[in-house]
Amino acid sequence: MRSEFKHCLQFFQQIHPLKAESIAAIIPFFSLKTFSKKEFLVKQGEVSTELYFVYSGCVREFFEDSDANETNTWFGFENSIAISTYSFFSQKPSLTNIQALEELEVVIIKHKDLHQLYDHFHDVERLGRLIVEHYLVQIEEMKLILQTLSARERYEHIMTHNPEFIQRIPLKYLASFLGIQLETLSRVRNQKLS
Repeated sequence: MRSEFKHCLQFFQQIHPLKAESIAAIIPFFSLKTFSKKEFLVKQGEVSTELYFVYSGCVREFFEDSDANETNTWFGFENSIAISTYSFFSQKPSLTNIQALEELEVVIIKHKDLHQLYDHFHDVERLGRLIVEHYLVQIEEMKLILQTLSARERYEHIMTHNPEFIQRIPLKYLASFLGIQLETLSRVRNQKLS
């Protein structure tokens, strides 16, 4: 078995143990793909049919308004599940883009294959539910942080809880994610340094 697949399974096993027969059934549905920096995994307006487990690299999720202004909504690093949530679960056109911010290597499983596994393996279905619950909790927490904290407090929260954001995300994307102007973010960062 490829080391990338083994790593992905180990990550899943930490969330919910899988039986040997479930693991044997999952492996044939795995595929490996690489994306270049700035390449799209999912495009706004297209249906998302694949779930991506990030083995190495970093991705961002963002949407564009009618004036082509970008708003960043999520960043994923190693051991993240990258999907356009709305599109993947509804099988309707995506409201967001997912783009590689670095050279990216992902383990892929297709929507139809995942649902086939859900139908046949209760432990795989439970794993899927637990992963979704984990991400829903993260989204709820981030929503409250972005709506209740000051710009400085938002940045400090990211520095404390997600230092990889500061190290690996371009400032203009980070400012958009935090809901503040780039100039404000630069000022907050400079105040922290002094």
